[in-house]
Amino acid sequence: MQYLIVDGYLNGTGIRDKITGGYLSHLELGISAALSKKIDIWLKKYWNEFYTQYAHSNIITILDEEGKQLARELQMELTDANIEYYSDAKLMYLSK
Repeated sequence: MQYLIVDGYLNGTGIRDKITGGYLSHLELGISAALSKKIDIWLKKYWNEFYTQYAHSNIITILDEEGKQLARELQMELTDANIEYYSDAKLMYLSK
């Protein structure tokens, strides 16, 4: 079983291996092109907030909700994995 974390960490892929800590490519995981694109779009928005030092709490709330939804979608595609969501802005795990 894989243990994966969805997060918006700057310059990451959006999907981190919980055991090794390394980021995994979407291609390596075999996720759909549609989900990969959603993650990439979400990452860009998250990174934009990083550059503002997470100054807009309302936007962070929206992005964390999107991230949790992405974690749920990833779980549907990778049924043999355990998927969690981590908010980089809040520095904490959030329930999907």
